[in-house]
Amino acid sequence: MSIQIENFMHLPIYILIIIICGSCIKEVNKQPVFEGTKLVVNGFICPDSLVRVHVSLSHAPGQQPPELNSAQVTLFENGLVIGDFQYQGNGWYVNPIYPEVNKTYEIRVANDGYTSVAAVTQIPQMPQNLTGIYYKTSSVPFEDPNGTMVFPTQTKIEFDDAAAKANFYEFGNNTFLYETSEETDPSLLSDGDLSYNPSTYYCSDLLFNGTHKTLLLQKGGNVFLNFGVTFFDANYKRLFKSCSPEYYQFRKSWTKHLYNQQTNDPLDDPVNLLFYGDPVVMYSNVIGGYGVFAGYNAIQLPIVYVE
Repeated sequence: MSIQIENFMHLPIYILIIIICGSCIKEVNKQPVFEGTKLVVNGFICPDSLVRVHVSLSHAPGQQPPELNSAQVTLFENGLVIGDFQYQGNGWYVNPIYPEVNKTYEIRVANDGYTSVAAVTQIPQMPQNLTGIYYKTSSVPFEDPNGTMVFPTQTKIEFDDAAAKANFYEFGNNTFLYETSEETDPSLLSDGDLSYNPSTYYCSDLLFNGTHKTLLLQKGGNVFLNFGVTFFDANYKRLFKSCSPEYYQFRKSWTKHLYNQQTNDPLDDPVNLLFYGDPVVMYSNVIGGYGVFAGYNAIQLPIVYVE
């Protein structure tokens, strides 16, 4: 009984503490600070396309990005000027060259009234001995939602990672988009941002630098059973990219941004790269301004079926 009385004696003190702590909570409506208008440059380069960038101006949240039609955009290859860009309309500028692997490319953008900006990137080479196969993981088919008897499959991509520097890769579409991922590859689990529901798979070579990498991806081409006969997809391919550090860093920040904003992925439309959802901190390698200028090397990798 004495213990209960002692607890009741302390009860007013507990209540007073709760009241004091509760009164210390204050809601602060902090608005992002607009740092002023700067040049915004966005563009991805690869060996199969002309160098093309979009130039606009930064703006306060809720406004449309002002496009520029009078910017001076210059391209450098390994430090040498190789020509100015021509304006195409809607903020787009193009330089009629195809960039090459392992060369350094720099763009410099100037426009009257604004601070000039610059950005640098490279296009990495593809890894050696790149191959892909897919196969059944069970001899027992299951019925899919369309009533077709299909076999579960797995994809295996192999390549030799170069040891001279850090390398970055992208492996095609996320096959568990909007689902709980069943991927088990250590590199994807540690570096692929799977918890942010990325639209594509990507990772660095941190866990396999300079070694032969075997990447196992759940799901593969279609293998199905029809009237006792097994059929398979003979034209199954996955988009494989060897990416610059700039592309990789931007892809990671962009994935997290999309996850936070719950919006669609317009990565291939650089006009809108920085203007979806609420303002967030995005990766940028544009010195003096905003945006991203990044390189990648890509192929449609044939994935061969193996019984």
